[in-house]
Parts: sequence; structure tokens; C-alpha cells
Amino acid sequence: MAAGSLSAMRMFAGMIGKLPAGQLWYLYRRMRNEKPHRFAGQIRVNTFFPPYPSMAFDRFRDAVVARRRVPLSAYLAVTHACPYSCRHCSVSGRPDAAPPGEALLDVVEQIKGLGTCTLGLTGGEPLLREDLEELIAAAGPEMATIVFTTGVGLDAARARRLAEANVTCVTVGIESDDPSVHDAVRGGGGSFAAAAEAARNCDAAGVYTAVSTVGTRERMADGSLERMYAVATAWGAREFRVLAPVATGRRAGCAAFMLTDEERRRLADFHVRHNRDRREPAVACFAYLESGEVFGCGAGYHHLYVDAAGNVCPCDLTPLAFGSVGDEPLADVWERMASHFARPRVGCLMGALAGEIDADADLPLPREQSERLCPRAREGDPLPEGYRRLLG
Repeated sequence: MAAGSLSAMRMFAGMIGKLPAGQLWYLYRRMRNEKPHRFAGQIRVNTFFPPYPSMAFDRFRDAVVARRRVPLSAYLAVTHACPYSCRHCSVSGRPDAAPPGEALLDVVEQIKGLGTCTLGLTGGEPLLREDLEELIAAAGPEMATIVFTTGVGLDAARARRLAEANVTCVTVGIESDDPSVHDAVRGGGGSFAAAAEAARNCDAAGVYTAVSTVGTRERMADGSLERMYAVATAWGAREFRVLAPVATGRRAGCAAFMLTDEERRRLADFHVRHNRDRREPAVACFAYLESGEVFGCGAGYHHLYVDAAGNVCPCDLTPLAFGSVGDEPLADVWERMASHFARPRVGCLMGALAGEIDADADLPLPREQSERLCPRAREGDPLPEGYRRLLG
């Protein structure tokens, strides 16, 4: 039996007798398309799951067994500031904000109180905050933590500080395997070199490191997605994350930026093909993980986003605000969202709404408009396969 299969069996052993046998068999079979691997005494599948064993994984397991609507992952923007100006940035259009540390610590505690098991710290550029490590430490041990960064300023000393704060993963974004192309997209010279240094410094400090990119149709067509996978390997990354393009931020209103069903299938094939090759790094391609055949779109159901101004959104790529943590407790906003997000969706929410959001609108859209745009979940709506087996 493959080492990955044995690792998967250990991870899900605590669910035996608590979930239907068919659901467990489904999860086990799906693990054939993943690459479970050991890092620092834990089993990692990818950053879609908390590491095992950990308190964060226990929270994940308990929420799944109880079949509860819980934001298993929540992303928190700690600032909207960034030294770069990427044309696909999802934060573009949102008001400048960098809340004080006490306010962010309170939001971290509120997110933890919802039962969240993975906290993503994002921006803007989160490394601009000197108190980032304090937020990471506050999240643990109940929540795994992922820092999403361009890599700017992540020298060896900062990497050691992140390691000492027990960060679970640092994810460094790249835009091309060609430094000049990457720098042009970022709008800043030397940004590719900064990303490379950041990834290598984190690896040297013993931090689980991922490299991420957006899987555009152009990158699939010209082979640069494959070449970026090779870059991630050379930098010592343990994981290569591939996001599907979403019409948000500076791309708001540009529905053509989104992939077709066939293009999403090609990204899903990339995920499966590389994970069945046992070489590092593992691939986490969201066109596969969030497909109708696996877990679908969990925006507002198993995922949540709070921007640096306090706006609460279904996900970081869906610029719809359903309230603000500055006005009311996060738990109240989350519960109110349930009428729109009572079930996970088969397809990406923004795939349905991309053409409905004005490119010139101030983002995120206010609550009244967000509630009007966002369809309410209905009992008869189809479920992605992973949830169909879990929820029936």
C-alpha cells in the first residue's frame, strides 16, 4: 500500500463509525489524487486541510462529523497596503485600512470562537505589519495559520520570527517563471528575486513553504504553469497552489477573465497528474478541490473573509459585504449569512456573479446590494459530490 494511502488512513481513522462508510471510502479514494507527505512530524495533504495530528485537525474532524456549517477556513486581511500593484489584485477597490493590533487580536479570537481550524493572514502585504507574529501566536494552537505574501522583506531574521511564532505555512505568490515578466506584473523591479529569497529563507528556517500562482488560460497555453511548478521545486517549496482566475478587484466586471468549464478541467488534470507523480511538491489546485466532483464552492458555508476595514464577505474573492465586525459581533454576521449560504455550491459563486458587479463600483458592495445579488440556498439545490455523500 502506498505511503500516502497509509497516511490518509491514519488521518481519517478518528471518523470511523462516525461517518457513513461510503463517505469514508469516498475520502480515501480521493486521497489517491493527493500527495500526503510528512513535515516536522506531521502529515500534510495540502493547505486545504490542517496538518495531522494537531488541535486544528481535531476541530476540522469534529465539524465534519457533526455536519455543522462552520468556517473551516477564514482569511483575515491585516492591511490593504502593498508595495506592488498587481493588475489582478482582489483587494483593489477596497478602502485603505490597517487596523490596530488590538482590534485584529479581537477578530482572531472571534474567528476562533466560530470553530475555524485554518486562519489565513493576508492583505495587501501582511509582512508590512510588525505585529504579524503576535497574530499568528494568538491563533494557535486551535487554528493552523497560513501567511500569504509577495515575499517582500522576508529575510532570514523574519523567517526565524515566523517559525518561532509557530506559523503553519508561508505561501509566496509568483506570476511567472521569467523574472522580468513577474516583475512587470507586480509593477516592481526585483520582486521575483524577493520571492525567491523569501521561499528559501522560510525553508531554511524550517517553515512549511508553498508557492502559489493564478492558473490563467495564458499560463496553461504557453507552458509557464509547468515551469512555475519547477521553480517552486527549486525553491524548496513543499506545495504548489494554483488558484483559478476570478473577476474581482481590478478585474471586477470582466467575466471573460474566468475560465471555461473545459479550462477548469485542464487545471484539475494538472492537480491529479502532478500528485500521482510522487516527487515534491504537492499540488493544491482549487479548480479540482472546489469542483463539483469534490468539495465545490464553500464560500459562506465553510469559508469566510474579513477585510482590513472589517467587512465580512463569503470569501476573499467575492466582494460582497454582509456586515462589519466594527458594528456587530462576527458570530451574528455569520449566522445571518446562513440564509444565503445554508449549503455549499457546485460551482464558484463568483462564476455566477462576475457579470453582475460593476467594474467601477466601490468594493465590497454594501450589505443590501450584496444580499440582493447573492442567491439564497434552496433545499433542492444540487450538492458537490463530497457534500452529497456527507449531507445526503
